[in-house]
Amino acid sequence: MTICLGPLDSGKTLLMKRLADEEIDEATVTEKTLNVETYRVLSPNGKFDILIRECGGTMAPRWKEYLPNVQKIMFVIDASNLCQISAAGVLLYTLLTDPSLQKVRFALVLAKMDWSYRQMRNEALLMLQFTRLKKEVKQEIQVLEVSALTGDGVDKLKEWIFDPVTLENASKHN
Repeated sequence: MTICLGPLDSGKTLLMKRLADEEIDEATVTEKTLNVETYRVLSPNGKFDILIRECGGTMAPRWKEYLPNVQKIMFVIDASNLCQISAAGVLLYTLLTDPSLQKVRFALVLAKMDWSYRQMRNEALLMLQFTRLKKEVKQEIQVLEVSALTGDGVDKLKEWIFDPVTLENASKHN
């Protein structure tokens, strides 16, 4: 199971719609996710699909209820909103230090890269104290820059979702 988490207004819903190959343009509007939504994402080769749960940012106090049996967590941060990054860092650190998630793979998704300038990526990682964080936690954390609106970076995120181990497990179940 893969789950998509992140603070309120970080861009999770639009990203999930893009991953699920829904039509997206400048007029696409999303609602705040106040519960859990499930999206079916097709692998790049079109042979497999996976269900990904998106838990709304307002549900952060209840995220733990949805974490059993999770193998991957996509943690989405709005890279264009430097004010949100510190709060996002606290949420991320809480997940990374949870003993039940020590074998879970993490993707730190810097979303809304179409709204941010190039240096914001570095500022976001600096504000998250990412270099120090990587030394203190056991999990592998893949950093991906994505724009759900333009689709930039979505292919790399799909590669992370459908890594060889995931594809091998999927082929055993089909």
